[in-house]
Amino acid sequence: MRSRRPYLIFLFTLSILSNLDCAGGYHTFADHPGFEEYYQDRCRSRPPDQSDKDLELLEKYRPRFILPPGGAYPIDFYRDYLPYTVMRSWPGKKVIATDVNRGLLLKHRSNREAYLDFDAERYRSEGMALKWAEGSPPPPPARKPAAYGRVYREVVTFPDGSGSTEEHSLTFLKYNLLFATSGLPAELSVWSRFLLVLTGLDRADWHALDNFVAVHIVLDEEEVPIAAVLAQHNHHRTYLFGRDILIPADGRAAFDIALRSNEIYPASDSPEPVHHRTIRWSLYLDYLLSGENGPIFKGTDVTRGRNAGGLEFDYDLLTISPCDPLYTSEMLLGPPRPFLGIYLGRDGPPGSDYYNVPELLPMGNTLKFAYLKDGDPEDIALVRTSIDRSARTLDLERIMEHGGRRFLEDWKENVD
Repeated sequence: MRSRRPYLIFLFTLSILSNLDCAGGYHTFADHPGFEEYYQDRCRSRPPDQSDKDLELLEKYRPRFILPPGGAYPIDFYRDYLPYTVMRSWPGKKVIATDVNRGLLLKHRSNREAYLDFDAERYRSEGMALKWAEGSPPPPPARKPAAYGRVYREVVTFPDGSGSTEEHSLTFLKYNLLFATSGLPAELSVWSRFLLVLTGLDRADWHALDNFVAVHIVLDEEEVPIAAVLAQHNHHRTYLFGRDILIPADGRAAFDIALRSNEIYPASDSPEPVHHRTIRWSLYLDYLLSGENGPIFKGTDVTRGRNAGGLEFDYDLLTISPCDPLYTSEMLLGPPRPFLGIYLGRDGPPGSDYYNVPELLPMGNTLKFAYLKDGDPEDIALVRTSIDRSARTLDLERIMEHGGRRFLEDWKENVD
């Protein structure tokens, strides 16, 4: 039998490196180059709260959400999550404060040597982990689910395919759902399951607080819904209303929530569960579109629409300041969870403003970059020649130009 000594030395070395790396604080997605420049002035002078017009639009087009059996309900960050946290130092884990509130988060929101530690066991024992079981009623009114609404307005430039461009003033209505914990996709590859068994990691409690789940309803100059941009596993997808997905006469589109991972997908009328390929990052866009050349460790999201046993639930629509620490915190809002110095995506997240790479932070850029269709030969060829996995690079501008051109063409055709 081969000696296990080299393997044990390797693991021991990783553990030491992990402790050394954390000695001066941790690193988060908020450290990605470009965020500081993009967000530097956002809260220097306090921006206005949402206007009455904004609130009216958010209410008018608020989406319908469909929860699968066994799915957890969205939560209110301040009512349902914060009371079950303490603030600790990193890496020492010393308690800084037990009464965590908005003021304390504002004071520490840029402190990389502090984090929120979520007590999931107490959360569950006190009946807060509300999940819907098929055949049972929704949660009682006192624990009504929540969504956070926010409005962005941008002038978006689209290439028209002839060397010219068109500008359109678009409104993006963002609906953010939060969940106390995030799990892995409902179905996992053999290698993924093997890794979980080997490490003993919990697939249902991958990280505390899931605050990047979002639906963006896009309105044209006449404030008519034209598209939806959905956040899915650290990337986005754009869907054109009337072409990719339907929108009812009242303007309230429906979306299905995936079991365990909480990700959002267009609502399905199928009487059977629907399976969705997943990727962690855009380097695997070709696999997402084609089902080919996938990673070893992959999974599949599962949704169940209303005809497959899913439940539409009512929720409170909340609005808070754009400078609220829920959006702006660089401090982790859940505990860091390195595994022997290896980053597996198990750390709690920073604020939900850090939802995309800085180059795609303007919502118009995200809309264009994410307009790609499953099984489309042109889209698949484009992403395959725009991504170099070995170098871990992708040509954002090229994919964005392609998606923007096709979106404009399809939008015009759809209107005609």
